[in-house]
Amino acid sequence: MSMRENLFRMTIDIPVEDHKRLKALAAIIGTSMRDLVAEWIHGNLYSKNSPNAATLKAIDNIEKGKGLVKAKDADDLFKKLGI
Repeated sequence: MSMRENLFRMTIDIPVEDHKRLKALAAIIGTSMRDLVAEWIHGNLYSKNSPNAATLKAIDNIEKGKGLVKAKDADDLFKKLGI
């Protein structure tokens, strides 16, 4: 019996920009949007780890565009970060 035999179909509406980003992320990772979303759902439903306060603050800052380092390539980024 394959894992896909015990599945339920779900339809959700998401903003166009979120769909574009999800599609691009899946392409970059080399997977399907379905597998990317399913992996995220599974990882979060069964995760025993929650982000700590510092991680939540970092995520909030990233979403607000605060403290981001812009670089033209990896070497430039490493130089700016002192790595």
